[in-house]
Amino acid sequence: MSGRTGRAVVLEEFGEPLRLREFPLPAAPAGGMVVACGYGGVCGTDLHLREGHLDIPVPLVLGHEGLGVVRELGEGSHQDATGAPLTAGDTVMWASSIACGVCPPCRLHREPTLCERRRTYGVNRALADGPELSGAWADHIVLQPGTTVIKVPDGTDPLAAMSLACAGPTVAHALYERRPVRLGETVVVQGSGPVGLAAAAFAQLAGAARVVIVGGPAA
Repeated sequence: MSGRTGRAVVLEEFGEPLRLREFPLPAAPAGGMVVACGYGGVCGTDLHLREGHLDIPVPLVLGHEGLGVVRELGEGSHQDATGAPLTAGDTVMWASSIACGVCPPCRLHREPTLCERRRTYGVNRALADGPELSGAWADHIVLQPGTTVIKVPDGTDPLAAMSLACAGPTVAHALYERRPVRLGETVVVQGSGPVGLAAAAFAQLAGAARVVIVGGPAA
């Protein structure tokens, strides 16, 4: 993709307006891919990032939730995380971060979200680290080797899929790994934001007899 460029929404300074900038669109790295972003979710975390509430490098391209179409596959990148074949033109979603796999949280505790060297798209991948197109608030994103990529089945409503891009994995970890819901239980969900609503839906799917939601999003 030499000579091509991509546009992205950039957080240059905390609390300031976001900027639309243009960057070189590199070739897909070995083991990775270039994806044309069709959807980039806005998470509550993004609002905190913009205001400087978290220690992140700037400038960077925001967006850790995304869905798009594969434009180019790098060498050795021909299947998704389930083993399904991937080709250019397939619709995919991807995990927001890459864990190192060797630190204590990764190896001993199976907690990749606590990885000491975790790299997260749209959060701690500064422009200076390259490639610049490393967030979903862009027309293209360069996915690096080690990214968990899932092919989206034909006919899937992309908006329905995007509604679980970040909240879904968060809830799955809580309800299926940390403390699975048992058939017939009553589940109380505190908060009715995206994660809370996903938790209520997943609890019902897991067999909860009654799901109670308490409280609403902050005004």
